[in-house]
Amino acid sequence: MAATRTATYAAMLRLSALVGERTLFENNAFRKLWLSRLLSHTPVNAIVYTMLILVVEATGRNFASSLFVVAYIAPSALLGTISGVLVDRVPKGLMLAGMSAARAALCVLLALSTDSVIMIYVVAVAFAVASQFSSPAEAAALPAVVGDSEDFTSANSLNNLGSLISQIAGLMILPVVFLKTVGAEALAIVCAAMFIAAAFNFLIIEGLGGPISRVAVTWEDTRERFAEAWHHLTMDAMSYISVALVVLANTTGLVVVTLLPRYSTEVLGINTENAIFVVTPAAVGIWLALRFVGRISGRVSPWWSVGGSFAALVTGVMLLAFIRPMGRTLEAWNLLGAFDPGPFGEGTARIIITGVLAAGLAFAFTFVNVVGRSIVNERIPREMQGRVFAAQTVLTNLASIPPILLTGLMADAIGVTPVFFFVGLMCGALAMFYAARNLAMPARTAY
Repeated sequence: MAATRTATYAAMLRLSALVGERTLFENNAFRKLWLSRLLSHTPVNAIVYTMLILVVEATGRNFASSLFVVAYIAPSALLGTISGVLVDRVPKGLMLAGMSAARAALCVLLALSTDSVIMIYVVAVAFAVASQFSSPAEAAALPAVVGDSEDFTSANSLNNLGSLISQIAGLMILPVVFLKTVGAEALAIVCAAMFIAAAFNFLIIEGLGGPISRVAVTWEDTRERFAEAWHHLTMDAMSYISVALVVLANTTGLVVVTLLPRYSTEVLGINTENAIFVVTPAAVGIWLALRFVGRISGRVSPWWSVGGSFAALVTGVMLLAFIRPMGRTLEAWNLLGAFDPGPFGEGTARIIITGVLAAGLAFAFTFVNVVGRSIVNERIPREMQGRVFAAQTVLTNLASIPPILLTGLMADAIGVTPVFFFVGLMCGALAMFYAARNLAMPARTAY
C-alpha cells in the first residue's frame, strides 16, 4: 500500500511538471481533491457519452440527440438557485461524496436499463441534477484546501489538467474499449466503482468537513440568499466582469463545437469523424495555457489577463470566417520557388490554418476559464462562492441554447464561415456592454 501511494505521488508530481507547478501536490488535501475530481469526472464523461450513443442507436434520429442535450442542460435552469444555497450551507466534502454516491447508484440503474430509451433519459436528467450540485461544490472547495490566494491560479491550472485527462479517458478510451467488447452494462458498473472511490476520497479531505448549517426550507429564503450572493458579486466589478466573460467564452465554445462537423465537411472537405485529427493541435494550446497562465497572470493586472485572453478568443473565432482567403494565401506561398504555385494544396492549406487557429482558440479559452475562476476564488467570500459558481453554470447553459439553435439556422442560410464572424462579433460586443454597464453603475451598498 505504501509503495502504491509513493508511486501515485511520484506520477502526480510528473504530471504537475507539465504545467510548471510541483509544490501544490505536496499539499495533502489538494492532492486528495484533485484525485477525487479525476475519479468522478472520468465516469461522468464516459457515462454521458455512452448514453448519447445508446439513444441515437436506439432511435436512429438526430432529434433524439438534441433532446438528450436539452434534457441534460435543463436542470441547471430549474435548480441553480437551490443548489447554490445548499452548497454554501452543507460541508463541501459531504455534498461531493453524496453526489458521487448518487451517481454510482444511477450507473447501476443504467446497467439494468440500457435497452430502455425512457430510462436512459431519466438517468441523464438525474445525472444533470447531481452535476448541478457537484460542480459549484468543487469550485467552492478549492479555497478551503489551498490557503494562499496566490496559489489559486496554479490550483485551477492543475484542475484543468485533471479535467483534460478525464475527458481523454472518459470520451476517447473507456467507451471505445467497453462498447466494442463487453458492452455498456460493464462500463456502467466500472463507472459506479469509480464514483464510490471518489465518494470515499471526498469524505477524507481535510478542510472540507464541518457542521451542517441550517438549510433554508422556504423558497423565499432560498431566493433571498441567492440574491445576496449575486448582489455581492455585482459590487465587485472585477469578479462580475470575470463571470460574464467566462459565461460568454463557454457559450462561444459550445457554438464552435456545434458547428465543427459542418465546418469540416463544407470548408475542409473531410469526413466529420476525421475532424478530431484537425483540431488535435488544440491539446498543445491547452497545455501552453496551463503551463504559463500562472506566470502571465502574475505579471499583469487581472483586467488584462481575463480581458486580453477573451479578446484573443473572439478574434480567433472571427478569423475562422476568413479561412478560405487565408488558405489561398498559404497555398500560393512559395518561399524558395521550388513549387508551382506552392507546396500546399487548397484543402491542406485550410487544414493547416485551422489547426493553428484551434491551438490559439484552445489557449485563449483555457486561459479565460482559469483566470476567471481564480478571480472569483480570491475576491468573493468563501461562504458565497457556491452560489456564484452555480449562477455561472446556469447562465452558461441558458445562454448557450438560443445561439446554438440560431447559428444552426444561419449556417443553413448563409454558410458556416460567416457565422463564425457574427458569433465572435456579438460575443465581443456583449462583453464590452456588460463591462461598460458594470463600471458605469453608481457605487453599490452592501446587501
